[in-house]
Amino acid sequence: METSDFAQEMSVTSGQRVIEKLSSTGGTCDTYRVRINGKWHFMKRPRKGMSSNTLYITAFEREFDIGYRLEHKSLVRYIDKGVDEQGIYILTEMIDGCTLDEFVTKNPEYFKDKKHFKEFVSQMLDVLDYLHNNQVLHLDLKPSNIMITRMGRNVKLVDLGFAYSECYHDIATGMTSEYAAPEQLAGGDVGPWTDIYALGKVMFAMFNNGKLQGSFKSLPLHYRNFVKKCVEHTPNQRFLTVADAQHYLSKKHSNHKLLIVGILISIVTFLLILWGIINASNTDSHQVAKENSIITKSDDSIENMADFKPAEEAQQEKTQQERTRQEKALQEKTQQEKTQISQQNKHNKEAEINSKSESTEFKQTIIVTVPETLKSQLHARAKAAFNTLERKYIVIDDYKTRSNLMIEIKETRRGILEYAKSLANDNESTEKYYNVAIEILNEEFEHSNLPNILNTKE
Repeated sequence: METSDFAQEMSVTSGQRVIEKLSSTGGTCDTYRVRINGKWHFMKRPRKGMSSNTLYITAFEREFDIGYRLEHKSLVRYIDKGVDEQGIYILTEMIDGCTLDEFVTKNPEYFKDKKHFKEFVSQMLDVLDYLHNNQVLHLDLKPSNIMITRMGRNVKLVDLGFAYSECYHDIATGMTSEYAAPEQLAGGDVGPWTDIYALGKVMFAMFNNGKLQGSFKSLPLHYRNFVKKCVEHTPNQRFLTVADAQHYLSKKHSNHKLLIVGILISIVTFLLILWGIINASNTDSHQVAKENSIITKSDDSIENMADFKPAEEAQQEKTQQERTRQEKALQEKTQQEKTQISQQNKHNKEAEINSKSESTEFKQTIIVTVPETLKSQLHARAKAAFNTLERKYIVIDDYKTRSNLMIEIKETRRGILEYAKSLANDNESTEKYYNVAIEILNEEFEHSNLPNILNTKE
């Protein structure tokens, strides 16, 4: 979908409409921009060769039916569907921007900014989560189906022509093989993990000159392992839901913040110790100066007394006084050193206690927030797993099939419960996570169609 470079191949004025054909069209559709009552819209209609294909026309109408009921800031808005003298058409909003691959070509440095790339990933995950929660899979994510707006540089996801919805699961879907997941190419079960695979491919291409051959090292360091996990060949090794992906990224951000806090605490502790050492050194210098002053005064007094006593007696007294002065000075210095060492040890212990207290307080804050994140994640996992089983066991016609379904339900529950327990860091958290997971599993199971399927009479 393009908003610039359109040709005047066709210009039609019909009532309040002005139609101009775009120079760049899709593989199966002709595209136009349409001015209706002073506002531009985007229109597409099947090419002549496709207009007689019943299956394609059904899929074309299905695209509008799916898109019209959706409303999200990062999703193109479907406005109308109609038929005129040239056949069926779909009308959507006109995006003022360009496709992702065009944007990266024109602005090669833009997404190398951490803030810009983080916003892009966040908006893509948010709109995919919205689609999946409305039981819709896009199944054709690629740079040409992702628009970047001219104002704000925001994401707009377009073209639901190949989208999967439970209402239309019997109509065949298409794909772009370069970005399609292995299970999609093989005609296997698709799910949220299929769109997540394509998103990983898109992110990889953004940092490899639009190509799918290259190195993960070209990606920003924070996202390398994230993209690797997105494009795993086997679905269960990827993020199974968007909530899983969002949790992974938020956890990495939290670990990064925790590392920064730890470094700051270490720096503060070091500065406090250094301050104590410098202060002790200054105290010693002051004490030495004081002692030298006392010695000078004592020497003056002794010399004055010697003038009134015999020389030998005066010398003996002077020697005794000097010895007494030195012993007293040594005792005072020893006592002061002990006092300084005691004060320094006390200060170091207080700094250590404060450091541990701050670290413990931060850790407690992290633990308190985990269960809320975990609930959202477990809801998404359970819903996705039960939806997969619903599609797999649409009809139960014998006892063996029902038994297999019950076994798979138990295995699914066990896997999610083990996953919940694995996130706990002590016995109290383990029990709490386990109980929360059981409640969520029961709730999602009751909301699914599995109870009805199991109760189907043979």
